[in-house]
Amino acid sequence: MMDFVINGDELEAMYGLPHIQQLTYLRGIRPYMDVKTGLAGIKRRISHQSIAEQLYIEPHQGIKSQSFSRDQVRRAVSGLVRAGMIEVQSEGMQLILKCPLATRTFSVQNKAAINPPHKATINPHGESLVESGFSGSKEPKTDIAELPKAAIPLKEDNYIYLLSQFEQFWSLYPEKKSKHKAQAAFEQLNPDIALFRQLIQALQNQINHIETMKLSGAWVPPWKYPANWLTQRCWEDEHSTDALQEKQHAKHTKNTGKRNTTTDLFCPPCETESDVPRNNVIQFQRYS
Repeated sequence: MMDFVINGDELEAMYGLPHIQQLTYLRGIRPYMDVKTGLAGIKRRISHQSIAEQLYIEPHQGIKSQSFSRDQVRRAVSGLVRAGMIEVQSEGMQLILKCPLATRTFSVQNKAAINPPHKATINPHGESLVESGFSGSKEPKTDIAELPKAAIPLKEDNYIYLLSQFEQFWSLYPEKKSKHKAQAAFEQLNPDIALFRQLIQALQNQINHIETMKLSGAWVPPWKYPANWLTQRCWEDEHSTDALQEKQHAKHTKNTGKRNTTTDLFCPPCETESDVPRNNVIQFQRYS
């Protein structure tokens, strides 16, 4: 078991959780996490039984002993998953848990080796000498050692920055499914700053486009799984406005096909027959 440090994000996430869940994280999981990968259970294996043993309370004066079953530990682990403190990445019967909130830093950094700035080496008398300008006197040549170049220290683990980029993408993506696969696809993509900005901007544009299509009543396809969206480079897709234009054209045709009732109000129907009033009296001509 190695020394470890709990950061503020972990403490904030643990706030309000049941004590068994907090102890499961602090006693049974976090001390066995690899600081480089954030995974617990690979280099030093863990199990529900080993976690239960870490939670065992020994009897003392006025304190009863208490032990926890594997089912209780299993439920505590499930609670930590729901709280977002760990992610289950088990393979077969081996329990592997990831701690995404933990700080991943190297305990040992490559420090720049700094030698003394001036290292003067006096040549032996047998080596070449430089004339000093005075007859009969010579001075030994002093060689100034070349300054060594400081070793460039390793950059801070890029995984932390990559994880923060993924969390920003995940919070924006509408269809939150298969986060583990999406994170694996994002890590494989490993975008630089320019590509990440392009990706986020394209995703925001697609979200706005879909919302516009929904408001117009047009049919929109469902969102792809985030892992597929990344692997298929869907941020490079162009927005198609054909469906929206067809919807607007159909609406315009429907409106223009209606009868112009306004015109009918001011244009009375044409009379085809004579306006002379009719009666039922027949006129006979009188002959004398």
